[in-house]
Amino acid sequence: MNGMKNLRAIVEAMGRGGAEEVVGVPRRGAALIAMGALLILLQLDGWLVTVLQSLPRVVSQGVDRLEPFGHGFGTAVVIVTATLIAGLSWRQVSLLALASFGSGMTANLLKLLVIRRRPGALLPGEAPEMPRFSFLPDASLPEFSERVISSSLQSFPSAHTAAAFGLAVALGVLFPQGRRWWLLLAAGCGLQRVMASRHFPSDVLVGAGIGLIAGAVAARRIAAMSSERDQSADEDLLKLHMPDEVSEQQRAA
Repeated sequence: MNGMKNLRAIVEAMGRGGAEEVVGVPRRGAALIAMGALLILLQLDGWLVTVLQSLPRVVSQGVDRLEPFGHGFGTAVVIVTATLIAGLSWRQVSLLALASFGSGMTANLLKLLVIRRRPGALLPGEAPEMPRFSFLPDASLPEFSERVISSSLQSFPSAHTAAAFGLAVALGVLFPQGRRWWLLLAAGCGLQRVMASRHFPSDVLVGAGIGLIAGAVAARRIAAMSSERDQSADEDLLKLHMPDEVSEQQRAA
């Protein structure tokens, strides 16, 4: 119940533009996407991978445990756990699922349109590739049908990170006291993708931006549905009382 009230309050705040932490979510997402593009243009991905992978082993072991936060099965476990503990409604469950899986699917769709080899698929000393459109002719790449199914060519963007940040936004809506913790878990998931040589930092930043934007859109959509339902219920209640009011006016006349 409290979670749904928070959800409605967020929609009202979005409409008024009065809650900076809510209105700023899509902007922060766009800023992260811009930062990712900047890393690509400045060709800083290779250097950042080296720096991040040189962190102490305890860091890599710690973030390895956060990878499920952006994984489909891990997300399902989080949603089921939250439902059982907090007694979430179907709309609240829909918010979590739409924000997380919607973000991940959006990133996966982009993977089909953009080709970039993963860090682990590069030869030693080879520089990171620039993202390229998969549907354009390129003699250096396999046939298009192979491009879209080859995992080694689907580095951009990080779907794990997108799903993790989408889930973090939704959890922050329903459980605002832990908003920073949810985002920290999502950031740890993104760091794991870099340290495991699955993605470049720019892939992770763009994925995080997608998650923030898609999560905010999902929150607004689900809350709008709830507001429409409440408005319809109020109108039905008003119609039930209107005949009684008319009768009383007739008697008074």
